[in-house]
Amino acid sequence: MAQERNGAATVVAQEGNQVRIEHRGKHLTIPMKGFPPGFRLRPGGRVILVDEPSGLVARPLVRAIRSRVKREVLQARGAVEIEGRRLEMQQSTILDEAQPKSEERPSEEYFLWVVERGAGEPPDQVIAARRRR
Repeated sequence: MAQERNGAATVVAQEGNQVRIEHRGKHLTIPMKGFPPGFRLRPGGRVILVDEPSGLVARPLVRAIRSRVKREVLQARGAVEIEGRRLEMQQSTILDEAQPKSEERPSEEYFLWVVERGAGEPPDQVIAARRRR
């Protein structure tokens, strides 16, 4: 069973599916797990360290933002302005379009999962967006 290890670490660089991190004054390079294929973390982003049977891995450390957003804006997967905050999407950002019940109109309210960051300037990175049901 996977187990969290000593909390979060700060991303120094990403090299393919490996991430170089700083944690408690040490630099480590470990595999990334649980990220969408092709997702690129920026320096300053944060990950959670997890001990798995295969060894130590970096998993996404995210927080959710709930906001009204036009579907077309999210589908473009570019920069998004939400409540005065600039967010950045990538082609690999997961977009889940929950289907409304038969007589309901699709909601423009979404949950956006944003990668936590320790330092650095915005924009925050959106790893996934899901339409509110």
